[in-house]
Amino acid sequence: MASPFAAAVAAAAATHDAIMAETFEYHPMRSVDDPLAAFGVDPDRAPVLDLLAPWGDSAARAHADAFREPGVKSERPGHATSRPFISLDLRRLPYESKLGDIIVRKVTLRKYKVAEVLPSSPGFVRLDLNRI
Repeated sequence: MASPFAAAVAAAAATHDAIMAETFEYHPMRSVDDPLAAFGVDPDRAPVLDLLAPWGDSAARAHADAFREPGVKSERPGHATSRPFISLDLRRLPYESKLGDIIVRKVTLRKYKVAEVLPSSPGFVRLDLNRI
């Protein structure tokens, strides 16, 4: 049985998705036998052509000090970058997200590759994307 907190998060997420979500195509990929070859289509996981998820375009930072101060500081070397993401309700996808899977944002028809799968609130993951 789900905890009251998990139930509240699920209810809030459903409301949030109904207001903020847009549609994506999700194309699962797998690596082929040759390590130098590109990814291939995963025949064991079917594409999801109408995946609902909220889109975000926030900064993903590494060693760049406080969030409000972009860029590199000489006293603490690092970098700052911006990487888009989607917040995915795991119940909307019948399999696990993997690095290298392809996502098409239907609003712009731009393609992205899943660069990182990050845990989020219970039942959700954040998929950081790289434009391809």
